[in-house]
Amino acid sequence: MILPVLVLSVTMAGLLDPPTVVCHLWKRLEINEVKQCIYRGPNKTFYTHFPTTSYRECVPTFNCPYNRKDKTPSVQDILRGINEGFSK
Repeated sequence: MILPVLVLSVTMAGLLDPPTVVCHLWKRLEINEVKQCIYRGPNKTFYTHFPTTSYRECVPTFNCPYNRKDKTPSVQDILRGINEGFSK
């Protein structure tokens, strides 16, 4: 009885508290007067922060949510996706 409860609690903890990685400030952009700080981490993890007043709000590093990317799409995957979009 305790084992299923333990497994459920560990699973729920992983869903409620997603893994984080250290991301570093990569770029500062301003598009249509909207400031953006782009952070980059391992395995193509990206995170965007929108500062309210100035770029001083963009810290050099912080823990951002880990966005796992299994693989980069191949040219065939991209063409297949385009074809599926046109067939709908």
